[in-house]
Formats: sequence, C-alpha cells, structure tokens
Amino acid sequence: MNKVLLQINVNGKDHQIHIDPKMTLVDVLREKLGLTGTKKGCNSGECGACTILLEGESVASCMLPALKAQGKKIVTVEGLGEEKRLHPLQKSFLAKGAVQCGFCTPGMLLSAKALLDKNLNPTTQDIKLAISGNLCRCTGYKKIIDAVLAAATELRGEGEVVMPAVGRDVVGSSIARVDGVPKVTGQAKYADDLFFPNMLYAKVLRSAHAHAYIRKINTDRARALEGVAAVLTADDVPGCNGYGIHIKDQPVLAKDKVRCYGDAVAAVAAESIEIAEKALALIEVDYEPIPGVFTVEDALKPDAPEVHPSGNLIFHRKVYKGDIEKGFKEADIIIEDKFRTPMVEHAYIEPETGIGIYEAGKITVYAPSQGVHYHRSEIAVNLNMPVNKIRVIQTTTGGGFGGKIDNSVHALVALLALKTGRAVKLSYSRKESMISSTKRHPFIMRYKLGARKDGKIIAGEAKIYGDTGAYNSYGTGVLTRVATCAFGPYEIPNVKIDTYTVYTNNPVSGAMRAFGAPQAAIAHEAIIDELAKKIGISPVEIRKINALRKGSATPTGQILNEGVGILETIERAVERSGLK
Repeated sequence: MNKVLLQINVNGKDHQIHIDPKMTLVDVLREKLGLTGTKKGCNSGECGACTILLEGESVASCMLPALKAQGKKIVTVEGLGEEKRLHPLQKSFLAKGAVQCGFCTPGMLLSAKALLDKNLNPTTQDIKLAISGNLCRCTGYKKIIDAVLAAATELRGEGEVVMPAVGRDVVGSSIARVDGVPKVTGQAKYADDLFFPNMLYAKVLRSAHAHAYIRKINTDRARALEGVAAVLTADDVPGCNGYGIHIKDQPVLAKDKVRCYGDAVAAVAAESIEIAEKALALIEVDYEPIPGVFTVEDALKPDAPEVHPSGNLIFHRKVYKGDIEKGFKEADIIIEDKFRTPMVEHAYIEPETGIGIYEAGKITVYAPSQGVHYHRSEIAVNLNMPVNKIRVIQTTTGGGFGGKIDNSVHALVALLALKTGRAVKLSYSRKESMISSTKRHPFIMRYKLGARKDGKIIAGEAKIYGDTGAYNSYGTGVLTRVATCAFGPYEIPNVKIDTYTVYTNNPVSGAMRAFGAPQAAIAHEAIIDELAKKIGISPVEIRKINALRKGSATPTGQILNEGVGILETIERAVERSGLK
C-alpha cells in the first residue's frame, strides 16, 4: 500500500512522517514517534487510556485515523511536564495518591488538563464529567478528583501542591511512590511499550467451540504465507503441554480436545500483526462438537459430559466444628436460603502482552505478572528446559487484581522465541483478554442458620459450589479459602461447611481480590439480615451479639487473640451511617 505524508506538531515539535493511510493516531504516536505514554487499552474508544489533546480537546487517539490530525497540534503526556519540572496535575496526582498501576494515568491527566485549560474553578461534577471517558480500575476515582482540585488551586495561584519526598521512611508520614514520576510522565514501560530489533509479532488461533474434539489441524497454507516465521500447534510443545497452579490441566495449545470457547489451538509468529492475522485465517481445524456442561448442577449429574477424564467434581473441602445436629435441635428459629453470584471479569485496563527472547540457550520473557517465579517454573516445564535457563522480567503492570497470576502470554511467547530464535511479541486485544483471562468464580450457596430467641446463632450450615470453568487454575484454593470464611466475622459454635470445586465448559475462573470471601459475604450478610427480621431485632444488634471477639474460635478452631476489630467496625459504621 502506498504511504502518505502526515505532518503534525507533537508536544511543540513538527514531524513529517510517511504512514500507511489506515493507521490510527495512537499507532503513529507509539510506533513512529516512540511516544508510548499514550496507552492502548481497548482500541474501541471506551477506556480512555489513549487520550491525547488535539488542538486542546481531549480525543481517544485509538479511534482517530491519523490523517484526521493532518497539520494539527497534539499534546501527549510526554509534553505535559518533565521529571524536574512536573505540571501541577502530575504533582497533585502523586501527592494525593491518585497513581496506582498507572496505566490509565496519562489519559486521565490529559482529560483533566483539557478541563483546567478552560475552567480553573471546576466543581466536583465538572471533574467527573471531564474524566467520564477515562476508566480506572484501581483508585475508585476519589483521589483523582482530589488531585484535579488541588492542581486547580495551584494553577489559580492560591498555593503550590506539596510533593511528598520519595523514599522518606518516617512512620506516619506520607511518601511518594518510587515509581510515581515515570508513571505521570509517560516514561514507565509496560510490556506493550517494549520493542526489540528484528522482532516478530504473534497471534493465537482460539476455539470457536466450548466443547469439541480436534480431529485434525492443517497449517500448511499458513506456513506457506510470505512473512510467516512459525506456526505452532500442540505437537510443537517440547515439554509438558499443561500448566496450572494446583493441577496441570490447561494446555499451552489444545491437542485432542477444546474445553471452552477461546482455548488456544495454534500460534503464529510473523513479520507483522497483519500477516499473523492472515495466517490465522489460513489454518484449518476439523472440530467434532460434543455436548457441554454450563452449570454446576448439570456438571454434577451422573450422566453429565465429562470436561476432563477425572470427572467434573475436582475437590470437596469440609470444615466441621461442634455438633451441627445438636445445634439445630436447640435452636428456637431456623432459617434457610439460597444465593447465586455471577462470574466477574477483572477488566484491568492493560491487556496482556508478552515478549519472548531466545539468546545463548536462554529464554527471557518480559510480561506483566503477579508471580514471576511461578511463571518461570511453568515455562521451564513447558519448554523442557532447566529453570535456570529461564528468566521472567515483570514489566510495569497495568492492573491485575489476581488475574495476572495465571499464565497467559508467557509460555506462548517463550515457545515462539525458542522456535524462531527471534524476539516475539504477543499482545491480546481487549476481546481476547476478556475471552481468555480468568474470572471470579460464580458461586451457588445454600445456607442454613439456627439461633436462639435472643439472637445468638448456635448452628450454621453452608454448602458452596464454585464453577471453576474448564480448568482448575486457583479453584481448589478459592473453595478452600471460602470454607474457612463462609460465616464471615461471626462466631458460631456448631458449623458444617462443605465446598465443591466443579469443572464446566465455561471460561476459567481463578484468583481475584479476596479469593472467594466476597461471594460468601453476600450470602452470610443477607441471611443474617433475614434472621434479624424474623427474630425482631435490628441488623446491628444481631451482628454485635455474634461478632468475633478476642478469645473467639473460628470454624477451623483457630483462637483469635489479636487483630479482632469487627465490633469496633460495627460501631464506626453505625456512627457514620446513622443506623441503630
């Protein structure tokens, strides 16, 4: 395709660049000018990570054809301020704790600048409206709003934002993030910001079936495509074709069977993303679809299709204390209920990206991670290489919340680098990230409580079923954790807790913030409210009666001697909320 000349002024500097006319502005900024502070989060104009200023207006650069910026002035985060001369917004974001993972920060800063350039006396509502197109999964937005208000104060000349010292180690004193300045100036390097000489680009062919046998894979046409360096299937995995923190049940590349929509079936490395995508379309896979199971109820039926040969029930955890039958016999009131919680996507703004490099008999993988040592050991097993020949470098990580503990791109880029001898980058699209990443477990929970008339709960029974999807991931750990906290911060002398980890053909569920406790909290708090209503006492009073105290025993028999603050928390919550 013929190149066209693009003339733009970026951060006060004129540029003349010959580009593909189909390029978007975000790709020109990142790939042609090296301004990687502008991030790619969704590529559909929804997350705001790619926000820049175009003639003073905030614009999603991922949606803007680059030629639409012809002859115009652009400001990116790199033009906002420098390490030694930060813009008031950059200072205030650091001072107010508005920077966490940092992936959304450049776009958020520029949307805020567009507002303050026009209005130095913004209301909270003005700020909310200005940043409404910028998503953040870390802060909860309050600190961001506080930071914009503080910056406005300095810009009006009414007081300078005071930056906490970096690295000051004084208990009770605020300190600045050691990684804060690179994040507010756009200098922090996330995995997709890294480029290496002679680098290949990878794409993954994923199953369009939730449950099917793979009869045949024909890669001949894809391999023959000019610009393709490698096309790999399960037969190309030199070591164990399986990974997982507890059970090695998830293949790097599916061999005989796919177990969920989006299972990786083949991987391509090529000279460009466009060539890699063309190669995927040339791979022929002969599937034989088979019935699947999509609820734990169906998965546990005697005649259910088996997701794995071991059966659909992976694990049954029991936590029993006291005499449950005696407890219910002595109860004046018994109440039962059933609860369901849904699957939840982590939705971190940074999609997964990894780069694999093979040099001198060693593999190096650059990728976001919440467990580099785990990723390192898994790659070694997959590639059948000594672990001391594998290095995993955690790049600046744009949100994780548990979802970046599991393997995603890691083994694939390592394998492609090993096979090609070149650096290989694999970047997931937002859609691909949501298809393939782990989720919070959907739960089915059956609860039963027995209490005396005075509100004391003396018996509690819980049966909890966790849908871990097609592969276990952290499922057995999550269902073990929920067994220990099924009744939350309440002391019950007689408990019977059973939790079940179940395979289905749904997306994989794994680690997510609090590891099963949030689902249980929905159930135990709701049924305690129902119990209070039936007894005729307030929701606050029933919680005070049953709250854990120093010397209390948990369902596992642990005696609590320190750090028991639920009564104080209840009192503070009552004070703040006005409840009685």
